Amino acid sequence: MKRFLVFLLSLLSAVPVAASTKGGGDPLCAPLRKFVASVSPHEKRELIFRTSWGDNFKGETEEVMSAIRCEHNGYEPAQAVCAYLMKNASIEFAGINAERAISCISPRTKFAPLVDLRSGDFSLQYGTTSRGSLVEVKLYEDAEVGGMALSISADGY
Repeated sequence: MKRFLVFLLSLLSAVPVAASTKGGGDPLCAPLRKFVASVSPHEKRELIFRTSWGDNFKGETEEVMSAIRCEHNGYEPAQAVCAYLMKNASIEFAGINAERAISCISPRTKFAPLVDLRSGDFSLQYGTTSRGSLVEVKLYEDAEVGGMALSISADGY
């Protein structure tokens, strides 16, 4: 019974994220598209959003139920994406964040309601054939840091 309640509460906590992406667009898209569009030709930029549900990251001594961090390497457009994710992303369902990022870059790409993305490496193109970015969205379990990592990189052309 206790497991069922934890599961139910986890599902209910994901509802606001799912609801915010319907009608009117996902608010993650504006900073994410600005990030990938900002990368100049022959330049590559990356951000990594990390989540840990049920434990802290490796090497951290504080006991917590969840942990998040975002690495942007000081690049301002990536900082804006990180700021949004730190306040609004799903911690317990990391796959939702990857689905949202993919749908922002490729708006016609949609995921069914019960899809549970656990890992993947997705290559997308953003922009035109003459100017844009090759975008890679990776979701993986990070054995070194702990938890899940969502890496979004843009390679400008």
